[in-house]
Amino acid sequence: MQPRHTTQTTPVYHLPLVALLEQMRTAQATLSLSAILPPSAPITERSEGQEIVAEMAFERGRITRCQMCLRTSGRVLMQQGEALQVLNGVSALPWQVHAHQHGHEAETAPISAITATSSTTEAPVHVPLQAVPVEQAPLAMLPLRVRHVFLLSNGQRTPQDIANVLRLPLNEVERFIQILQKRNLMTWQVRAF
Repeated sequence: MQPRHTTQTTPVYHLPLVALLEQMRTAQATLSLSAILPPSAPITERSEGQEIVAEMAFERGRITRCQMCLRTSGRVLMQQGEALQVLNGVSALPWQVHAHQHGHEAETAPISAITATSSTTEAPVHVPLQAVPVEQAPLAMLPLRVRHVFLLSNGQRTPQDIANVLRLPLNEVERFIQILQKRNLMTWQVRAF
């Protein structure tokens, strides 16, 4: 009998930062990710032609490491909150999964800069909420932007919040929510404060 060779592909998450963080938190993921930043990323210490790699590590859904380093030398340019700020300003990146590296001290990164701000109105605010757990949702069957809206619908963000995060027009986000509702993947609830 001849050995069968199967090709394994490294999983890639093509998501904006907030959607990636939400997916890792929901899945309680323990893994490491990396992505090469586009030349347009606002990093002052970059020389022309240098590639910068963003690296993130998660332990049970919590960020334990976030940094940006030069691809050639590995020199760290920025870490944690500062790196998260830059990543939040970059569009969706192709995050590649790597074997998780142990030995990093668990530390929750300050992500307040990328979480949606809450409304100060006293009227009840209706927000979209995933009707099924992320693990059971047919994410691969959904168009990319619809998938992003699904992942960001955590019962706290308004459609406007989601539109701001994804840098999409509000009417487009509302249309995606309708698509998700028709597929029984989305519901509405009153946001808890």
